Amino acid sequence: MRLSVFLLLITVLLTACTVEPLKDNVTKQDINIINSVEGMNVYSHRYDNMDRGHHEFDGIDIVVDQTNYKSNDVQRGEIVFYKNPKLENSKINLSENEIARIIALPGEKIRIDKGQIYINGRKLDTFYGQAHRLGMNIEELQEAARRSDLADNIRNNFSNNAKDFLKSKETNLKEIKVPDEHYFIVGDDWFRSADSRHFGTIPKDYILGKVLGVVKK
Repeated sequence: MRLSVFLLLITVLLTACTVEPLKDNVTKQDINIINSVEGMNVYSHRYDNMDRGHHEFDGIDIVVDQTNYKSNDVQRGEIVFYKNPKLENSKINLSENEIARIIALPGEKIRIDKGQIYINGRKLDTFYGQAHRLGMNIEELQEAARRSDLADNIRNNFSNNAKDFLKSKETNLKEIKVPDEHYFIVGDDWFRSADSRHFGTIPKDYILGKVLGVVKK
């Protein structure tokens, strides 16, 4: 009897310690191509902070729906067009407007451990849930740095990127709680992005619209 109770207690404790990862089965990695932009808001800018290895937003016009969030909630994984905060006495040079991805929602707790994002203690298990540089995570950068078929300067670049990620404060963040009506945003290319890891969460009224995709060339 005592053994059964003990085993039951162990099972309960192990179950309580097992935290299911947080997945996103809605957000797609591919960027929508917009064929017709009549009546839509189009913006031109070099958004290399969202580069996932294919220069998705580099020098390409983006299409923004500025009415979407008047009737719809902001969702995790969405790319938003937003107004940058004004930073005083900062070395970060921010443009007036930028795009980035929604990572954490109002009331959620977020932390980053060696490039991996955790929401309310749960691992964010999706393509944008960890640090990336040109579409590669830290392990992939390290692996690329060991490839013998690449030129030395390219391998060194990959190696330095991986080292910078591991020691960078931007890939490690103590847990914070996102305030009401605020959002934590991060660009897909962590090495080039200035976002909530640098200036904190942004209020909802800073979000100017949802990025629908890019204009077909």
